[in-house]
Amino acid sequence: MKIYSIAVATILSVSATSAAWGFMPSQFIGIDRNADNMVSREEAHDYRQRYFYSLDGNSDGLVEFEEYVQAKNLRSAVANPGAKVKVTDEYAEADKNGDTKLTPEEFFTVGEKRFNQLDVNKDGFVSQKEFVAPGL
Repeated sequence: MKIYSIAVATILSVSATSAAWGFMPSQFIGIDRNADNMVSREEAHDYRQRYFYSLDGNSDGLVEFEEYVQAKNLRSAVANPGAKVKVTDEYAEADKNGDTKLTPEEFFTVGEKRFNQLDVNKDGFVSQKEFVAPGL
């Protein structure tokens, strides 16, 4: 039983590591709207647009860092509601002027950059093979 438990734990840790840096099927399917197993530049932009507005909690056209924190559940459930949360790398990458308010332009610029990085063969599409973390 002990050997079985160790084997299962090892498999799960390898699977978790692979999933973190490899193909993410559920995210890919949500972006690949026409189900052709390729994400076009337009599909990627449409996804980033949906993602931006899902983060914009007060619908003012900006994603303030606090909205991002709440949408991504970055504050511990046991922390005080106003407890400070360190700005994440993902957010900082998009927030070019450092004002902790993402504009659609800042957000979409990062999306375009990620698309170009993932499109290894430069055919204008991201295939399942090319689609790795952190995704679009």
